[in-house]
Amino acid sequence: MLYATKPLVMRWLQVGKKEGATYMLLVEDTLAEENVPVYVAANEQLNDKMKRFNDAHSMRIKAVFDLHADLESQLNIIYW
Repeated sequence: MLYATKPLVMRWLQVGKKEGATYMLLVEDTLAEENVPVYVAANEQLNDKMKRFNDAHSMRIKAVFDLHADLESQLNIIYW
């Protein structure tokens, strides 16, 4: 389930891009019933960051965004 609105996620993507992140994970916290952004810095590996959530009890990755690609088209995939 997506709890964050499309405009909010777009803002998160823009913040991450401005701060120099390479990717943004949209992570669902099922206990809090909310989505949160998790940024992957230029000096971090995407797979390593994703592993933190693979076995997490109440957290799951809902989407992965490439901050060097077209953000709107990536958003349209999950917000159709």
